[in-house]
Amino acid sequence: MKKPRHKTRSIWIDIIFSSTIILLTVAAILLTLSPNKNQTASTPIEKEHPVVDSIETEVIDSNYPGIKIVTKTSNDKKAPFAIQYPQSTIDSFNERVLNYVTNVQEEYMETMKNKSLLDENTKGELNISYETLTHSSGNYSFVLVNNSNFSDSTKGTTEIRTFHLNPETGDSYSIADLLEGDIDRLRQLSAWVLAEIQTDEALTKHLHLEQLEQYTEPNWGNFQYYAVTDDSLIFYFDENTIADDSVGPIIISLSMNKSANLLLDTFKPKSVESSKDDSSLEKEEDSTTENTESEDAIEVEDSEESTETITDGKKVALTFDDGPDPKVTRQIVEILEKHNAKATFFMLGSRVEYYPEIAKEVFDAGHEVANHTWNHADLTKLTPERMAKEINETTAIIEQVTGAEVTAYRPPYGAVNEKVRKHLSLPTVLWDVDTRDWEHRNSQKMIQNIKQNTKDGSIILMHDIHQSTADGLDAALTYLESEGYQFVTVSELLSNP
Repeated sequence: MKKPRHKTRSIWIDIIFSSTIILLTVAAILLTLSPNKNQTASTPIEKEHPVVDSIETEVIDSNYPGIKIVTKTSNDKKAPFAIQYPQSTIDSFNERVLNYVTNVQEEYMETMKNKSLLDENTKGELNISYETLTHSSGNYSFVLVNNSNFSDSTKGTTEIRTFHLNPETGDSYSIADLLEGDIDRLRQLSAWVLAEIQTDEALTKHLHLEQLEQYTEPNWGNFQYYAVTDDSLIFYFDENTIADDSVGPIIISLSMNKSANLLLDTFKPKSVESSKDDSSLEKEEDSTTENTESEDAIEVEDSEESTETITDGKKVALTFDDGPDPKVTRQIVEILEKHNAKATFFMLGSRVEYYPEIAKEVFDAGHEVANHTWNHADLTKLTPERMAKEINETTAIIEQVTGAEVTAYRPPYGAVNEKVRKHLSLPTVLWDVDTRDWEHRNSQKMIQNIKQNTKDGSIILMHDIHQSTADGLDAALTYLESEGYQFVTVSELLSNP
């Protein structure tokens, strides 16, 4: 008897069906393990976030023993950033600083992600820079300034945070430590700060009177962001707290003569005579490297010879470092125009790259645009190759933006030695009047320094990244005009007639 034929067909169907399932399973496994290029390219996160592999990190020595400078940059077209912060040999200090910087960067990236969901054309920029203020006790105050801007907002935000360290001992002093935890001292300090705010004419019309008492009451948290130098005790208040956000963060400086008795013995100043002796000794010991202290240079290269050629009235060169800044630089240009004054702007290449239109506006207004390195690096600490890169790339971007030749540079911190001079061909321009606007952030003190130190042929150092500089510039120029000074660029001042 024959077997039914459908039985045979059923076996083959089972075999084919089973084989198909096996093949589909293998294919599914292979698809899971293999990258899907199309899917990766169209993933929203790729579109929203900057390209992470564009980040560059560099660590170099600073002017200050025990401290290195960490620089992180990303030139992503939509979300660029430039971040600098100090690094020490003390792990606890490094952790605090890095935590702050990382949180700021992550918040910036998250904000960019959310803004991109609403408008994919939104662009942002983050800049974190810092200054080192020193005290003769060996303690450093690091003042970190965080600026963020977004194209869909008319105004950026600025935040100032401070960190403290004695790199030899590892000590880090809070304001409570500085005042030895004494609440009576804090009350006195609070009263002095409040009085300084209320008597600052530039601030009066911007104050939030209802909030002023709240943010200056004797509470340790109100005074946690501070810096201490041999001359001053400086406090930083967030913008839009005690005053409206048009003036940015508020910086109040108390003279050390006034506040010394409140402080821990470690920070009480030496006598004036002792301070002078120490200063002379430092200069004598530092004869191998010229002017390497932070923004403390007092020599103007070739200025003595050059100023002798000025015969048609008294002249000064106004100079502004570290810009361009989207807000302050434009304010300064407007004030200069009001006084028919020309100035020289020593710009950072990294800032020109982010704000090319502002650099062009400065040049088009008739001012000189000069080189201040790419990332504000201490040239004396760099290899010749790295030194050349800092200068050459900055010159290239300035000339690309302005269409004019760069004819001078200013070394950050005034740090220049024979090695730097040997490898760089551009003329070195320093200064003889340091307004110290970078330290006190006080327009009245800036004006006072100008009045006390300016003479015929002076080169005046200021910074077009501080609101207080813009606030005091009009009055400073009015004073200089009343003294018969004309305002010229550095190249005009130093050139032969």
